[in-house]
Amino acid sequence: MDLTLRPFEPADLEAVFALVARTIEISYAGVYERSAIDHFHEHHTREEIRLGAGRGWTVLLEGADGLLATGTLVADNVDRMYVAPEHQGRGLGRRVLAALEQRAVETGVRTVRLAASLPSRAFYEYLGYRLVSQECREFDDGARLPWFRMEKDLEAFGPGRGPTAAPGPRNPGMAWLGG
Repeated sequence: MDLTLRPFEPADLEAVFALVARTIEISYAGVYERSAIDHFHEHHTREEIRLGAGRGWTVLLEGADGLLATGTLVADNVDRMYVAPEHQGRGLGRRVLAALEQRAVETGVRTVRLAASLPSRAFYEYLGYRLVSQECREFDDGARLPWFRMEKDLEAFGPGRGPTAAPGPRNPGMAWLGG
């Protein structure tokens, strides 16, 4: 599969919003109740996507089918990591996360943090994130939204050298980042 990893541009807003909204609906169905799913939608509005990209760095992974995955790094926080449901389990999230971690290292971040959903916890643990705490939001209708605070120490890694990144001195897929 021919893939392109590139930074977010303002013209990408609708594509990112559509990917995130669709992934929330499909990936969280059967895992979270409707109130929790609606909360995810309220957290990932067009405005929040735009603001996150402005405050931090958002990356897009594209293929022949269009936008396949996205993720954002704001300071030391990984946010809005989503992979199109039909492309999950193919290493695309790992590529996006490697780019975000590389960017974090290059900007002096020693530890990255994130909030993991129920379906994504195992993915992050596999890639070296450790559980900090388990949280839960309860809604007026009795629905619950359990999630996990996680973090990963990047201090020991140079650019492109974390467990998430491809092996070797530099990750050739990240060459557009300047390395």
